[in-house]
Amino acid sequence: MATANSTLTLNDETIAGIREALLIGLAAFGEIERLSGAQEVQAMGGRPVTGDLRVIHPTGASDTVCRFADALRALG
Repeated sequence: MATANSTLTLNDETIAGIREALLIGLAAFGEIERLSGAQEVQAMGGRPVTGDLRVIHPTGASDTVCRFADALRALG
């Protein structure tokens, strides 16, 4: 298990892969937020989306974007 004082060395290819995965995750999270917002607007207009079509937030956490940012920041 890594500790706060340990150092992990990653090569450039690994860092690029991690960055790409984080960016894909951020894009997916943004799409979930966009769809959730659209569904809220529809509901306010009296046209709610049925339960089986509702977007379900995968993390259920309000700090998801911050966690992505922290991971990108850690890569330097």
